[in-house]
Amino acid sequence: MNKQIKNFMILFWIITISRFLPMIFLPLTDTTEARYANTALIMSKLNDWITPYYDYGVSFWGKPPLAFWFEALSYKIFGIHDFTPRFPSMLITLMTIWLIYKLVVTLENKITAWLTITIYSGLMLVYALSGAVITDPYLTFGTTLSLVSFLMVINGYEKYWNYLFFVGVGLGILTKGPLALVVVGGIIMLWILLSYKKRLSTLAKFPWISGVALLLIIAIPWYIAAEIKTPGFLYYFIIGENLGRFLDTGWQGDKYGYVHKNPHGVIWLMWIVATLPWGLSALAITFKKITNKISRLALFQELKKDNVSFYVVWMLFLMLFFTFAGNVIWTYVLPSLPGFAIVLALYLSRKDGKYLVDYGKFIKINGYFVPIVSAIALFYILYNPSIVKTEKFLIIKYKSVSKGNEPIYFVRKKSFSSTYYMNRKLDLITLNDFNKIEKISKTKYFAVINKNDVSKIDRNYLKKIYKSKKYVLYVSK
Repeated sequence: MNKQIKNFMILFWIITISRFLPMIFLPLTDTTEARYANTALIMSKLNDWITPYYDYGVSFWGKPPLAFWFEALSYKIFGIHDFTPRFPSMLITLMTIWLIYKLVVTLENKITAWLTITIYSGLMLVYALSGAVITDPYLTFGTTLSLVSFLMVINGYEKYWNYLFFVGVGLGILTKGPLALVVVGGIIMLWILLSYKKRLSTLAKFPWISGVALLLIIAIPWYIAAEIKTPGFLYYFIIGENLGRFLDTGWQGDKYGYVHKNPHGVIWLMWIVATLPWGLSALAITFKKITNKISRLALFQELKKDNVSFYVVWMLFLMLFFTFAGNVIWTYVLPSLPGFAIVLALYLSRKDGKYLVDYGKFIKINGYFVPIVSAIALFYILYNPSIVKTEKFLIIKYKSVSKGNEPIYFVRKKSFSSTYYMNRKLDLITLNDFNKIEKISKTKYFAVINKNDVSKIDRNYLKKIYKSKKYVLYVSK
């Protein structure tokens, strides 16, 4: 076995295996992880596979159900544990990595393929989301399946890939809706437009009628069932969650989440963070090449190649698209990162492996950067659990001192993680009603109060027994 391939294999598996430690030991955090895990847990408990729930009895119209189906099934198999809803995300990420490997090893070579997946798995955002309870890895799998299939087909590998192209889009629509069409369609159309006369004919390689029919069979039945079961879903999701969120920087129509108001163009800064540490290194290499005339001409010649130009468009399209979006967060970058990893690996593999030797230390340092930072962060959090936005330890404290029959009041606010770790519906009580209970109650009770509301209650009747980042747990005196 080639020594360099062996080194990349070792590095890849170190990165991958190290990701399981936070998945096992870190608590589910507010707001995203605990919220989505709770949605999947409720789905599993109710056996309602059509309607995701934001809370007990409250429908969630913000996302289609593909990720929740995987997570709910994981609960059925493994039971309730912090690792349970995270495992499907890791699994779907590994499936994405296999697709990337299959593409590069088929169209390029084995050493470039291993380098590509080593880079991809060690990107800051990929590493963070690969074991997180979030929908973006599922969207990325769908879009990657479609884009890999597209490249395989136009390079002459038509058997079954021409139908997997449509399967990928269908799965993407079941994960995040029309955005999957935008990602896949936008990348392909932009690539075709860059050499219109030469590339338009590639579309004829696909079975559009039967392929679109397959896509619709995969994606549409659930949308119809969801609208029938909870009327109004389609208008809110299609018009609000997609058009409203994209066009209006201050969009206030979100029923569940939060407005991510950022200046236009900030997605490029998010890309730099998402691709750490490899992105900064790639930018430095690119700057060095374009300032040298000979290297610049060689770069332009490379970009004329169909496959290379496709990888570059894949890498850049989402940032171009979200430059004009009203609400953006760094997770939106994720579907573009396979393209980035391939482009960087192709460059480092040039010159008959000379760059792999010249940049050997750089590759190793970059590869170990994220796992080491993650390990340091994990140990720091385990030593200082109150710095994390989670009520896991607060609920554990409550359960350790409660006999189980005393009432617990969540005053005015409750977190998603409180609902998740209590594993039942939590009712809120107003400040006024709680202050009345304080003075008349003759039985033992507990209260969870947001730190901002602590000054508004009479603490003469209460004893503090735990303090988290946002909440305080009290017991009556």
